[in-house]
Amino acid sequence: MSALLKDRVWTMLSETSKKGVYPLHGNKLGLYRIPIEITEKADIASIQNDLRSSGFTMQTHADRIYVTYKWTEKGTDPVTGEELSAEPNITVEIVTGEVVDLIYQIRQLEYFGDPYWIRNYRQTADRHAKMVIDTIIRNTKIGDKMIAQYQKAEKLTLEQAIKKLEENTPLALKPKARSATAPPPAQAAAAPKPAPAMAAPQAPAAGGGDTTVSLSGSGTSYSKVEGPIDVKFKEKRQQAGKFKGIAVWGPYDAPGQLGIWGTNVCVDFDICVADGACIEACPVNVYEWLETPGHPASEKKAFMAREKDCIFCLACENVCPPQAIKIFQKS
Repeated sequence: MSALLKDRVWTMLSETSKKGVYPLHGNKLGLYRIPIEITEKADIASIQNDLRSSGFTMQTHADRIYVTYKWTEKGTDPVTGEELSAEPNITVEIVTGEVVDLIYQIRQLEYFGDPYWIRNYRQTADRHAKMVIDTIIRNTKIGDKMIAQYQKAEKLTLEQAIKKLEENTPLALKPKARSATAPPPAQAAAAPKPAPAMAAPQAPAAGGGDTTVSLSGSGTSYSKVEGPIDVKFKEKRQQAGKFKGIAVWGPYDAPGQLGIWGTNVCVDFDICVADGACIEACPVNVYEWLETPGHPASEKKAFMAREKDCIFCLACENVCPPQAIKIFQKS
């Protein structure tokens, strides 16, 4: 999505990308993770069919679709004056599953022979990759599901969600027109399967109920705690209670000591400094601000109000400056 990639894409020149998931082999890589599910074979086939008219070359392997765009570069040999041409290409990989990853790799220029005379190759390849991504999203079932996701996560009307999709994919070739008079096909999809229970046993919440802890109290003689969060806290701590259904792990002595909050999306409130990076990074709006007056680290915290919507992309965990966040994937 060209309008979002500038903010959300990881680009790097290294042998292995973040978390060691995607090998780069020295190429530049861009990665965008979309919080929608594409798992049915019929959906994967429909994406291919929708892209055939765009002039791309496509290949498939298991749950992946490789979409390649080729262009022609022309120039003149600076020594001989001979007219030269080359045909570089860029491939975008669609990785389907419970979330969808769109990945592109910009190969070294030498891969296409010895076109030393080409100027601004990386910028051109990057622009073409974003065009391919915009086309994939705008013209396929991925776009339909993104519209439904916008409506759910951001409480948009159908018309507003369609407009947002169009604004985020300005480079799409032969852009598909969508009508706001009828819901997109993605809204008729089956309800998601219930999440399995956590493997680690949970201590019962003290007192039961939806909210059993208070943000006010007499605990004022505490100092800010330095990160990172203790990733083994579930083995060492007991639940002190719940706040709006979210587990709170002690020790807890409000307002100065608030413990660690969450079951899968876990934030150490005693480390959190309210910089807001996690709220900005989360693609599905798991977090919202919670006022915590009197806490020594910050007087508001990133509260995982929609913890069940987490897609485990780890964006929040990776961007948190004091390392106050730990994401536990459901087993």
